[in-house]
Amino acid sequence: MFRLALAGLLILSSAVAMADGLNYNYIQAAYQEVDIDLGGGFDADGDGFGIGGSVAIDDDWFVFASYSTFDFDSVVDLSSLTIGGGYRAAVSDKTDWFATLGYAKAEVDVQGFGSADDSGYAISLGLRSMVSEKFELYGSLGYADLGDGADGTTVAGGFWYSLSGNLVLGLGAEFDDDVTAFGVGLRLYFDK
Repeated sequence: MFRLALAGLLILSSAVAMADGLNYNYIQAAYQEVDIDLGGGFDADGDGFGIGGSVAIDDDWFVFASYSTFDFDSVVDLSSLTIGGGYRAAVSDKTDWFATLGYAKAEVDVQGFGSADDSGYAISLGLRSMVSEKFELYGSLGYADLGDGADGTTVAGGFWYSLSGNLVLGLGAEFDDDVTAFGVGLRLYFDK
């Protein structure tokens, strides 16, 4: 059961790390389609929504929070919450590297079997690059540990495109040994 919770948390932690190259002040909403290999020839397909945000403390440090909920084949519900902080540094005038560390909590509810929850931590390391004034590419490597052997690594990547002023549209994908996820998100920057 916690394999499913860990998968949702890995998806969430990589989504949290997708901040715009020079602005860490935003709110966002996202939709994702997820396929999880449960082992033994069983897969679970699902979708879900998430909300999140980030606030810069100074030029280098930021804090973030996010919440998401997923439904798998109307039998399994997953919700997860991550709260943490991060550090960013410029590689060039158009590229940043970042690192995040956060408290993570996940809950799985299986119809007819009850629910379980656990908490732990999530970390990530990644790069973002503004390839043009309106177009950003990103990539990250994340790790989450919920205890009791529920740990895993994920690779994520995608892009953000400015629709107008402070509103951007993003497309991304995340992968680990057991999870494939594709998503779309909208982000609204403030103080930009």
